[in-house]
Amino acid sequence: MSRSRNAALLPPLLRNVTPFAVQNRVYRHNKRNQLTERTDRVSMHSLEANAMRSFAGDASQGLIEPCFRYTPEQVANAGEQPYVSDVVLSKVERREFFYGIEITAQSNGKLTCVDFNSFLPILPSFISIVWLPHYWNVTPLERVETLQMIRHLEPYIPAMPHFSVYKQTKKRINEFLSLNFKNLLAVRGDKRDDNQFYLYGYQLIEHARRVRKEHISIAVPGYPQGHVSLDKGKIDMDQNIAFLKIKVDKGADFIITQMCYSAELIIKYVQAARDAGIVTPIMVGVVVPESLQAYKLMEKITKIKLPRKKLAELKKIEKDDAKVRKFFVHSALSTILKVLDAKLDVYGFQFYTMNRFGAVHDVLRKLRKRGILKETPPDACEDA
Repeated sequence: MSRSRNAALLPPLLRNVTPFAVQNRVYRHNKRNQLTERTDRVSMHSLEANAMRSFAGDASQGLIEPCFRYTPEQVANAGEQPYVSDVVLSKVERREFFYGIEITAQSNGKLTCVDFNSFLPILPSFISIVWLPHYWNVTPLERVETLQMIRHLEPYIPAMPHFSVYKQTKKRINEFLSLNFKNLLAVRGDKRDDNQFYLYGYQLIEHARRVRKEHISIAVPGYPQGHVSLDKGKIDMDQNIAFLKIKVDKGADFIITQMCYSAELIIKYVQAARDAGIVTPIMVGVVVPESLQAYKLMEKITKIKLPRKKLAELKKIEKDDAKVRKFFVHSALSTILKVLDAKLDVYGFQFYTMNRFGAVHDVLRKLRKRGILKETPPDACEDA
């Protein structure tokens, strides 16, 4: 059972909720509204964007000094942040466009810097940080660099760590859950090991829900083109949706589709999920490579390619960096507009930034110019 709130105000596609589920969601929402204490961690985490540190070897095993710069409003309002799933559901209820950003902890051996002021006037609704395979043996677990970064982020913005079952023991999974992070993106991971306690992401979801009950927000990935471990030559949509439904049934609160450059395939995937009875909120993942090199790197990692027609277009301009960036900005914007036009009650988009924000800002500016991304009236955020 997921921990999402009352679905009474959801758009038509998302209203298929049992009375029992509604009662539990109302209970959980009211219980969390009783939280009035705010954390007092402002001064030690107000870091400048130029405070980047370079590390030799595995920086995650030591204490790190994250490289974040917060807006004056984030500093003034620092304290207990809402669950990411509550933010997502609140936006969906209001049919309001919103976005999140995903980063990795490091780029070229240096900690990733994020200046939230650069996203003004409209900040991301949340931030997530990728879990990398080598984190499995970092001890103590709370020294994993992504988890340290999440701790620094938590007072200022809803922050969601990723966690993979790759090489994880039951003890280590319980250790992660005992750290009491409010949010989790539960993944299987691209690799598998015969000795890991769980082989699939849905098992982690079930375990986390059993241990933390309603006190954790769980997001799951959705794969329009199938998991990286599957044959990309043939897309089995029924199989992809069946895997997704298992994760939702085990307790996922919302879904984020993984990398896909085809708006048509994303739309087909979301519609198939709805047809299968999945009413959980869905966000669409978007990537905006800033260069041909960045695109090729992501293709190598994910095995996801541009559709044939778009590849041909890219080939014609591949030696012109400015045109390549413009191409990917236009492609991302086109995907977002097509998904919105499909009227599937999808209002949220997650930018896979690869720690490069310039092209993402280009897309956001175009969305603001079109009046799609706009500031939320203060009274609309009261129940977020």
